[in-house]
Amino acid sequence: MKKGFACVVAMAAALSLGACGGSGGETTQPGTTDAPPQQEQAAPANSLEAFIQDVQADFSSTSKKLLDEQEKLFAEVGETYEDYLASVDKIQQWYDLAVSETEALGARAVESGREYYKLVVDSVDVTDDRELDKATEEYYDSVYEDAFEDYYDEIYEDAFDEMYDAYYDGVIQDAYDVTPYDEWSEAHSDAYDAWSDARSDVYDAWSDTRSDVYSDYSDVRSAFYSNDFDVEGVFAPVQVVENGGTVESAESAAGDAEPAAADSSDASGVDPEFKAMMDGYESFFNEYVEFIKAYGENPTSTELIAQYSNLMAQYTESMGTMSEVDTSDLSPADAAYYAEVTARIYENLAEVA
Repeated sequence: MKKGFACVVAMAAALSLGACGGSGGETTQPGTTDAPPQQEQAAPANSLEAFIQDVQADFSSTSKKLLDEQEKLFAEVGETYEDYLASVDKIQQWYDLAVSETEALGARAVESGREYYKLVVDSVDVTDDRELDKATEEYYDSVYEDAFEDYYDEIYEDAFDEMYDAYYDGVIQDAYDVTPYDEWSEAHSDAYDAWSDARSDVYDAWSDTRSDVYSDYSDVRSAFYSNDFDVEGVFAPVQVVENGGTVESAESAAGDAEPAAADSSDASGVDPEFKAMMDGYESFFNEYVEFIKAYGENPTSTELIAQYSNLMAQYTESMGTMSEVDTSDLSPADAAYYAEVTARIYENLAEVA
């Protein structure tokens, strides 16, 4: 590791040592008594597993649909340059389908997550900290990590690589010696633009909705720490009064604002896989700082004490992954994004140092 990264590790480690040093280890005591009583007819716990299986199946079926459509496209277009020219619209239709299906899938995953957290409250004993934490994390593990990653590999990487190899680097490249250069160059350039634009849009949809899933997970966990089990309330838009009494949601107001400076790197040439890794790393420390703040306000909370060991396990896993990063091998864009993310982490950790 490079020195700058080691400093982040050291700071985080110092905080982790001090965060719950007085707890004396994990507690087996139940949560505070002000948690809402269990509903008279709670849903069976295995309904949580079935719910997640349905979400995973949605990811799998969406991926399969795109791959099946791609296979049909390859069969219909053929393997010659003339076949390609006659089928440009069909190829663009597949690109458009990949974008729209990814956007819709991500939106469903966000909505499903919110429904899942409601089901968690109805399905488990919310005074059992371990059981509540386990059920809450299951959606994160199964969807945010596994399902989204599998979809990324199958569509963003493999399927788009197949399109690139078949057309841009395939039949069009093969026609170089037998096609007037001006015509060939235009077709070659157009093919790349169509491929690149669609792939970028797919990544944006994947990344944005995956980030939303994480944000919801983090918000719910914070609420549960505080014995707030009103999941609908957690996600209710905040109402603000502006423009002489006009009422609009905070989400709507944010939509009209200028994008945050931190988003500027999304289109800066950062490697998507590296960006996803760094985003996940930053997300962990955002959650970590929230935990430290909550603990500082309520150091006797059994919910927070019970959560500590699990958070430290995530910390160890996250640091193990990041320790493999060699900043000397990063591209200029990746190095800039690395510096940007670590700077934000420094600033965030400094609030609770």
